[in-house]
Amino acid sequence: MVMGLGRAARAAEAREVLVPDVAFGAVVAAVGGTDLQIGIDPSLPLATLKAGGVELGFAERLLIKGSGEVRRRFLDDARNAPKLGAAVRDGLRTVWPELGDDLASRHKEWSRGLARQVLRWTQQLGEAGLRGKRVRDPGGRIYLLEWAGATVADDGAEAPAALARAPSEPSAPTPSAYRDYVQALVDALG
Repeated sequence: MVMGLGRAARAAEAREVLVPDVAFGAVVAAVGGTDLQIGIDPSLPLATLKAGGVELGFAERLLIKGSGEVRRRFLDDARNAPKLGAAVRDGLRTVWPELGDDLASRHKEWSRGLARQVLRWTQQLGEAGLRGKRVRDPGGRIYLLEWAGATVADDGAEAPAALARAPSEPSAPTPSAYRDYVQALVDALG
């Protein structure tokens, strides 16, 4: 008869992944599911996670824009999320090879659904009237503005006022909170 694991044994089995921000955590949650516990460590470098004591950096697999803290907002453009998800899948497989098939399956399912949503968001952004326009970016939303077709420039027009009231990150490191976050950003431009 198999008895339930005690608290110490469950803690030993826990797979903790630290990420620098909530949006990144949402992507890790989408790929890792309930196999992982996600923590936020803002001191981690851009596009880097820590799993099983190992730091894995993925910045070279992404298009990073802007400077300073703005660079960390690369997931404001949801087209970056599946790329990051694939990098996370591959990286976590090196740390926990026994999760390989589950990580691949979850990534495939999540990224397909997200890709369909990204197409809808792209259409919605196309209707925002920013394509081909020069827009200032005092709020650090270069990824979103360029996804909408704008050119970010200091001498551009004001960004839509609603963008200043948009959330600064997802409410939680979950796939659904990330979708809600991106939808709020897209809605702010529409």
